[in-house]
Amino acid sequence: MKKSKVILGFTALIIGCFLGVLDSTIVNIALPDIAIYLSKSINDVSWVTTAYLLSFSVFLIIGSKIADQFGRKKILIIGLFIFGLSSLLCGLGNSFGFLIIMRFFQGIGASIITPVVLPLGLEIFGKEKRGFVIAVSGGITALAAAVGPPLGGIILQYLNWKYIFYVNVPISIIAIVFAVIALNESYDTTVSKKVDAAGAILLMISIFCLVFPLLKGNDYGWQSKIIVSLFCICILSISVFLFVEVKTKEPMLPLNLFKESTFTASCILYMLAGFATASPLLLLNFYLEQIFSYSPLKSGSILMTLSITSVLGIPLGGVLAKKIGSRFVNFSGILIVGVGTVLLSQININTSITSMRIALVIMGIGFGFSVQSIASSIKYLPVEKSGMASGIINAGRQIGMCVGIAVLVSILNSNVTNATNNIKQDVATQINSQANLDPVIKEKMLSNINNSNHNSISGSNEDFIKDIDKQGKIMLAKAPDNKKATVLTTINEQKTSVEYIINFAKDLRTKKLTKAFDNTFVVSYVIVFILSICGLFTDRKPTDDEKMIA
Repeated sequence: MKKSKVILGFTALIIGCFLGVLDSTIVNIALPDIAIYLSKSINDVSWVTTAYLLSFSVFLIIGSKIADQFGRKKILIIGLFIFGLSSLLCGLGNSFGFLIIMRFFQGIGASIITPVVLPLGLEIFGKEKRGFVIAVSGGITALAAAVGPPLGGIILQYLNWKYIFYVNVPISIIAIVFAVIALNESYDTTVSKKVDAAGAILLMISIFCLVFPLLKGNDYGWQSKIIVSLFCICILSISVFLFVEVKTKEPMLPLNLFKESTFTASCILYMLAGFATASPLLLLNFYLEQIFSYSPLKSGSILMTLSITSVLGIPLGGVLAKKIGSRFVNFSGILIVGVGTVLLSQININTSITSMRIALVIMGIGFGFSVQSIASSIKYLPVEKSGMASGIINAGRQIGMCVGIAVLVSILNSNVTNATNNIKQDVATQINSQANLDPVIKEKMLSNINNSNHNSISGSNEDFIKDIDKQGKIMLAKAPDNKKATVLTTINEQKTSVEYIINFAKDLRTKKLTKAFDNTFVVSYVIVFILSICGLFTDRKPTDDEKMIA
């Protein structure tokens, strides 16, 4: 292939990598603006993110299979077209329902693009260059995650939220043109064109009924009928799916791929990496906004450290993998992520931004190393199976991320609820202990505390200072001259008591909520450390039985 065609073709693939991840991060910062424009609550517009993640997760493996059967170049172009068109319609539409539908189609486009990047890259450079292809595509993915929040912030500052979607359109067109001109068609020549419709439908139902509850379980309640029902349907559909796939000559998902232990271990490890991303990108983000009161843009600029470092960690991991093997790189990468999470669990209100960035740098290197699990996953598979393998391992990462969000947010909510109740009890005790407080004010303060949440609990009594000042002026005006000093002393004592309670509540809130977040980080790194053992099985030469890959 000519050098110019190599450059144009690989550029099309890089753009595809970039767009899919960019739209999962750039949109989040615009959710408040979208909520105002469409007159919806933040909880409602969270569906803008949920719809994208749902379709992206559901169609990854199916997109891989169809691409293997009917041509990866065709599917890439179709995916870019769907992504670009739905992006345009996201910006043009003024209906909330229409926006959600278009975001769902955006996710489909991204899910079609993502798994074909690896096999088309190998088609350009050859399997011996898989480390280079994975390093570049992984670096671009990390870069897209890094630039999403600040780019979104710049667009919102100078334009409006619709341009967050419009920016995808010309980029998609460029990628389509490059793909048409420069890429050669690529297939899995070992599979037939017969479509396993039953397997595809059952797989879609299974993944949907798994991912939806994981994303929305905290909103609906884990014991709600809809969440419990979907999990039950998921178990049933997966069971039927496995039965159908074993019996089908041309299955949607070739289960015999999992006979190769290096592939299976690599998938589990990459799923674990997806789980671990919830700690910095979700927990730390909440921490910065709720405890440190940082703006979303400032929080995003801090979290950029993680993505930027990952860009550097990926090629470094590739170099080390060539010298010492991917097993050590994969294993150490997840351990390093765990160490970074341990450091995040030590954050408190006095922690400097520099210290936070150091923890994120460590995690970024670990995440960069963990990307080598993509390379190890296909190391002992036939090259024609790289497309399906890519779809499976990327789907695993998405599901791992959804599990991380579900588990850690649930634990965080429980910890925050317990912390809030403890804060209310301790503050109420302090209010009752203030002998100088007027009984009427004391009763109102206790009522305020009982009705407040974790965000307002420390500030719910500040208005009483103004009330005391107002009431004090009236009392001073009515008091005779020889009593004014006594009245003034009483007023000052009342104010001192209220100020003490306010400061006590603020300090206690910071301490208790910090502990709630820190304990949630502990759960994250314990799970990461326990499952990191899978890294030791990600570069094991297959036995003869394991080589029986159809």
